[in-house]
Amino acid sequence: MAFQDLLIAAQKYFPSLQVKYKNQSTFMKVLGTILFFNKSFMTDYVTTIGSTIYIPDQNYMKLHPVSGSVTFLHELVHIYDSGKISRPLFTFLYLLPQIMALLLLPLFFFLKWWIVLPLVLLCLAPIPAYFRMVFEKRAYISSIYTLNALGKRLNFNPHLANQVSFFVEQFCNSYYYFMYPFKKELNKQFNEAMQKVLSGQRPYQDPVFDILDDLVTKV
Repeated sequence: MAFQDLLIAAQKYFPSLQVKYKNQSTFMKVLGTILFFNKSFMTDYVTTIGSTIYIPDQNYMKLHPVSGSVTFLHELVHIYDSGKISRPLFTFLYLLPQIMALLLLPLFFFLKWWIVLPLVLLCLAPIPAYFRMVFEKRAYISSIYTLNALGKRLNFNPHLANQVSFFVEQFCNSYYYFMYPFKKELNKQFNEAMQKVLSGQRPYQDPVFDILDDLVTKV
């Protein structure tokens, strides 16, 4: 099916869902400059802000129909999670601890710069981001589930073990600003999730998998 069919089906669950394109968005171009540590941000990564999913360009889903659909469903898990705890709280937790640098800026008006500046720089450092890890782990583990489901439906081998290695690497490298470098812990959790999926179980219990089960049939 065309990506438009998947989008329309997803909008039944997320009525405010929109899709836009990074190469047409000034905001995304500015954000891509700020996120200098992720050189592929504009071309290889799909990004969600609120209920808007930004895809690299209009050809992306045509060139990557399966992997692009898996990524789209991954982003829907973020939208689902933000709806459960409220979008402002989700955003704040996702951006911790780096967002604290912005919150500390008003201290420049009250304290000596040489006191505030080290605190700001500390927050901007690639400190492990626990909540970002939790949210991304939920979404990436859901990707294992959807990849397996699509492999069965479309008759291809998703090579889940290779995908697990790739997903875990995302947590430890610069693409997510080194958000969680504890690879051994992540490998254990992702492999346990993969084994559950291979045995026909859901990797964790959550109604979001009812949504994913439906949307997978639209890919």
